Amino acid sequence: MALDLKRAREGGARFRGVARLAIAAIAAGAMLFPAPSVCQAGEPAAKGLRVLTTADGVHGLTAEQASLGYPVRVRGVVTFYDPFQKGHRALFIADATGSVFVAPGNGPIPNLHAGSRVEVTGVTDPGGYAPIVTNSSIRLLPGSKAFPVARAVTVSELLSGSEDGHWVAIGGIVRSAEIDGMHVVLTVATGDGTIRATADKEDGANYPALVDAEVAIRGVAAPLVNARRQMTGMRLLFPGMETLTVTKAAPPDPFLLPVRTLSSLLQYSPHTLSAHRIHLRGRVTLSWPGQTVCIVDETGGLCMQTADRTVLSEGSVIDVAGFLDRKDYLPAITAATLRQIGSGDPVTPVAIAAADSFKGPTENGTASKAKHIDVAVANSYETDHNGELVRTEGRLVGRNRGLNGSTFLFSSGGVLFSVVPPAGDGGDGKGLESSLVDGSTIQVTGVFVGKVDEEQTTRNEGTVRLASFQILLRSAGDVAVFSVPSWWNGEHTLEVLGVSVLALFAILGWVAVLRRQVHRQTEVIRQSEERFRHLAEHDDLTGLPVKTVLLERLTAALNEIKRQTNSLALLMVDVDSFKQLNDSLGHEAGDQVLCTISARLKESVRSSDTVARVGGDEFTVLLNGLSHEDEAEKIASQLVSHVSAPMWIEGRKVEVSVSVGIATYPQGGCDLKALLRNSDIALYQAKARGRNCYEAYSSDIVPFLAASRFSDNPV
Repeated sequence: MALDLKRAREGGARFRGVARLAIAAIAAGAMLFPAPSVCQAGEPAAKGLRVLTTADGVHGLTAEQASLGYPVRVRGVVTFYDPFQKGHRALFIADATGSVFVAPGNGPIPNLHAGSRVEVTGVTDPGGYAPIVTNSSIRLLPGSKAFPVARAVTVSELLSGSEDGHWVAIGGIVRSAEIDGMHVVLTVATGDGTIRATADKEDGANYPALVDAEVAIRGVAAPLVNARRQMTGMRLLFPGMETLTVTKAAPPDPFLLPVRTLSSLLQYSPHTLSAHRIHLRGRVTLSWPGQTVCIVDETGGLCMQTADRTVLSEGSVIDVAGFLDRKDYLPAITAATLRQIGSGDPVTPVAIAAADSFKGPTENGTASKAKHIDVAVANSYETDHNGELVRTEGRLVGRNRGLNGSTFLFSSGGVLFSVVPPAGDGGDGKGLESSLVDGSTIQVTGVFVGKVDEEQTTRNEGTVRLASFQILLRSAGDVAVFSVPSWWNGEHTLEVLGVSVLALFAILGWVAVLRRQVHRQTEVIRQSEERFRHLAEHDDLTGLPVKTVLLERLTAALNEIKRQTNSLALLMVDVDSFKQLNDSLGHEAGDQVLCTISARLKESVRSSDTVARVGGDEFTVLLNGLSHEDEAEKIASQLVSHVSAPMWIEGRKVEVSVSVGIATYPQGGCDLKALLRNSDIALYQAKARGRNCYEAYSSDIVPFLAASRFSDNPV
């Protein structure tokens, strides 16, 4: 593959030399593709503008110049043509000077394909990022199919924007091949980053065989942009398998690769780690089909996300083939493929004490006191249960009720941790919800999943330390209740009998003591309830209220507003192109972006308003006490402007924008469902307008994009 890329770079140098010769020829009047004699290049045309006859002549304009509508007549080779693009057909052409995007007209283009020689006539337009040719007509020219010489580039070069629209070559390892309608999308990991390459789906192409293969792909560098004409990422558009070369085929069966132990993942090796798939083998400790699978071997445990919906029995032996990655400072497997190879006895859980498992938050807010052991042992001890099946005892102190069921909060040895019921039919925690009583002593069995304390890990000696952990249950049978609290137990009965035989003054003194104890215990319970309520009602990353809290406050506001003359509004806020930003910057930087946006949203509204996080990159703002619906639009405008201010993430300047949908009571809905649905519809309308803007709901808006996510009946 390296040799292939080297040849591509040498070819790129020859291509640039040809370009310089062609430009010199144009300057001398001996053009490579002469325009019709009715209007030679440089002669006055409509509006007094010269006719542009080269791709670089169009692409080299400023946005202001391109908006003047220069007439264009260019001959070149089609490097990419996609008739299935949403919104418009996509067409790129290249000549000896460079490349340019062409927006074809509505007329048919028979027999047009990548490699065709064409003549394009039209006018210039600023485009979404760089100048393009629009209002165009395409005429096929005779000649054999051919492509220009591609220049080998890196992902960093692509993200600089310098290769916009150019015919380039990249090399890397295919991580995944996904079919998306009429297209195939390859995720390619290169030496300096990951990029997605898109082509029209071809009948008979064996795309799964590309996974884990080393490939060289020639295609067009196409930018991802926002409403401000800012490039937020880059992808590769390639014609198809004809411009994809497999330089090293993937192993025919990844399950024949050597088996790696779980503890060896991400360990130091004096040799360069392979970027290809690895082969793991282990016994199943937890299986949530379509979501999570956890395994253990003799050396440790690991949980991985997977779309595989195969139901795996506990203890069964499976093979896993996937790509080694990092997530939250721990090993992770992506694009995992599973295969069951045998059955086995259930895994024996490891008995642990919560206080010895990590040194994180405790019930009284201070760090737990761990046993005194040497540093090396402590460092490994804090995470050695990650992914393993464990068993521990604790006291149920609360629960986090969400739309998808309950998460239970336990206390053991002064340490707080959460227990997550299994997802799926009958496993959403509703059965446990009704059977468990707060204050009960309970034994739980499940898979240990730790969350790393990022600050302590990066600022201290560089060794991973946990900030919290949770136990993932396999079924309701993983919970055993040892005792249920009851006031009238034997101890209290003896106390009552003892008090009854005391003298009057002794009784009064004892009552005073009890009153002080009750007051002290009540205060402790009140503080605990407030702390647990805050944990249950606020998002772990941003600290904003969760969707449940928003719905409660919106319901209360609707009940109150019926007795008042003012109004309220619901703003649905979505971060524009967040997935591309997350892919280009990384998930840790993406989390910082979400935290910054959350802070800016709170700064943009009043203290009486509610800002909630309802999804990954989705937020909702509840505006109370509005005297007129124009107030909501004014606040939305300020919000869009404030959030779009540049932010610095990990030393890099990041441009972010949001789209906002507004539903005002009563015009945008008189009940909770209507306000949620209509604000979501208005949000989609804002995105359709180009993003980085707001849109207020009105009955004129047609919800043309599938239905609102809050609608019971999709449109």
